[in-house]
Amino acid sequence: MNDQNIEKKNISFAESGPVSVILSSDEGAAGKTTTALQLVTAFALAEQPLDLFQMDSKRKLAMKSGVTVASLLVPEHRESRGEDLVPSDLIAPWYRAVTDMPQSKRSVLLEVGGALAPLFHAGITDLDLDEDITSLGLQVLALVVCKAGEDSASQMLRELKRIERNLPNATTVVVLNYYAGDPIEAIRYVDGDTRKAFLGATKRYPVIKMPRVRPRSMAIFERLQALPSTVVSWHVDNYAEAIRRTGRPRDEAKILVKDIAEWSGIMQDEIVRILPFLSGARDG
Repeated sequence: MNDQNIEKKNISFAESGPVSVILSSDEGAAGKTTTALQLVTAFALAEQPLDLFQMDSKRKLAMKSGVTVASLLVPEHRESRGEDLVPSDLIAPWYRAVTDMPQSKRSVLLEVGGALAPLFHAGITDLDLDEDITSLGLQVLALVVCKAGEDSASQMLRELKRIERNLPNATTVVVLNYYAGDPIEAIRYVDGDTRKAFLGATKRYPVIKMPRVRPRSMAIFERLQALPSTVVSWHVDNYAEAIRRTGRPRDEAKILVKDIAEWSGIMQDEIVRILPFLSGARDG
């Protein structure tokens, strides 16, 4: 990976929980669910309670994590009844969980599907979530995920502008997904304004780097309904469970476990750097 333009920054806002994590990107297939799975793993390893919400019709987070995920989807009956869609109604269950964090002591994670980002922002604007951040002392972390490519860079910048406008008191972190290539290297071939803005964002905000995983291993992992930590645990029985769950020969199953272990270890270090109260994940 190219580290030349990325300064690793620590942030201290979340020295203790709970925290509300918002995962967005304004596009699909950027790596939001993959990032969410690593966050679920980090909270579980640190034995910190976490409630999950998803604003995405594909429900990938629920399928892959194997844990309960509350869905913030537009009720199908609305259109047939001619009811108007009110964004604040749509996100209300999540909003209540977030504003209840000081009492519940439970962290909250929300993954926002790319196409639904404008609707989400309309809802938090209606409810003035930013006011709650200061008045209730909420810790809100906005993670904006980006993969290599001009379109992804432009969409990342658009989402960052929304967050700057609607959640100025949140802590924003950029997640660079290296699976499809090096986002920093790719931006060198993009027009000047976008390149300058992108590089400026990676210097202005803390950055989490999601390392590239061997394509075959990632393809297998994407089809599994298992957390990264579960896949890593498959080495304990001499990879028998990995062979059974993947249907692959021993060599491929073993490489999968090792690849996911290396990738997950890096991601857990990155997450703990951003959310230091999860450092308990390093002690287990």
